[in-house]
Amino acid sequence: MADMKNILLLGDSRRQGYEPFVRKLLEGRAGVYGPAENGRWAGYTLNSLRFWLDQFPKPDIVHWNCGLWDLGDDYHIGRPFSLPEEYESAVERTVIVLRKLFPGVKIIFATTMPTTGPDHTGIISYNNIIKQVAAKYDIPVDDLYAGFHDKMIPYDRGDHLHLNEEGNTLVARQVVAALEQYL
Repeated sequence: MADMKNILLLGDSRRQGYEPFVRKLLEGRAGVYGPAENGRWAGYTLNSLRFWLDQFPKPDIVHWNCGLWDLGDDYHIGRPFSLPEEYESAVERTVIVLRKLFPGVKIIFATTMPTTGPDHTGIISYNNIIKQVAAKYDIPVDDLYAGFHDKMIPYDRGDHLHLNEEGNTLVARQVVAALEQYL
């Protein structure tokens, strides 16, 4: 189909989990692409765009989902990997870069899904940053956190972060619902 839209999915390993299910749900209706690589944290995804974008057709729609890596205190120094202001800057610069490279591209931000842990304060805080940047740039938000805050335990694949096949199917349905308004 000549008028099929190209969708670029950006994000971390959770995006890698649901991407094949999104592709299958949109088969014949849209081309769905995403880096083979884990997008890790927002700044990494932003920096990697210059390497990844030549691998795909020009996107009409970008669905962006980064955040959990930004929250990690991987070195146990008492702070997130990306401070809130760093995260906000990376999210905002991603919008600027995508709109500069692809005028007219539709961008959808996705909030970070919860983990199975009891403390979601950091995730909620960083999701609020996503929502603030989205409001500033008139970008819709696919609220994956709201959709899965009570579903992580039954759909956890055993590592407290990633979803099993059934969970990825549910996320993919929500992602497709957010994308469909632009198809």
